[in-house]
Amino acid sequence: MPSPSLSQRMRTLQTKLLEIRVGSGAVTLPKDIKRIHLRFAPKLNGGHMGPRKFWQHELIRMKYHNPAVPMTIDRTAPQTEAATLSVHFTSADAPQTSGSETSSPAAVTSTSTEHNVPSEAAATERVETINMTHSTNSEILDALIRLTKAEVLEPSAEDREEMRELAEARTRSAKDAKLSAEVRARQKRERELLDQARGEVANLTA
Repeated sequence: MPSPSLSQRMRTLQTKLLEIRVGSGAVTLPKDIKRIHLRFAPKLNGGHMGPRKFWQHELIRMKYHNPAVPMTIDRTAPQTEAATLSVHFTSADAPQTSGSETSSPAAVTSTSTEHNVPSEAAATERVETINMTHSTNSEILDALIRLTKAEVLEPSAEDREEMRELAEARTRSAKDAKLSAEVRARQKRERELLDQARGEVANLTA
């Protein structure tokens, strides 16, 4: 199989960079958010699949758009414990949690201490915890946006144009790859027929 060309490698890099900037998790957090901390088990069973997907997808985009906010991960929780997302607020007027949310997916609860969080938690005004167990990554993101009042970022005009150009380039590349494969298959078949014909001529003259 031929190696990717320079243009193909550049297009792959552009696509990866665009996927970090645009999509689920592209939000700007308010200035009163001091830290975000995730804690979940190393395996997926027990309701820890959604938290892992949130870490692998949404959290990457959140970090890109909020580089000054520390975002830490603890993947050593026992499988039987709840997966949690803790938000550390620095402002005393941080959003309060309603008791009715505790029974919903990705429920939010208020806590003054938490297990295995960075030591500077004591310096924050308050820590809010989202229970991520058995929640999808999109449900976790929705709960985080409700809690923090984060602003969802829509793709810019430049991003949309880049997405369109990359989509067109992928379509052209797929067509070119199909055509190249057809050409190689035809050439291989022609060589096989030529070799067969040469063998038959050799047998006749033997």
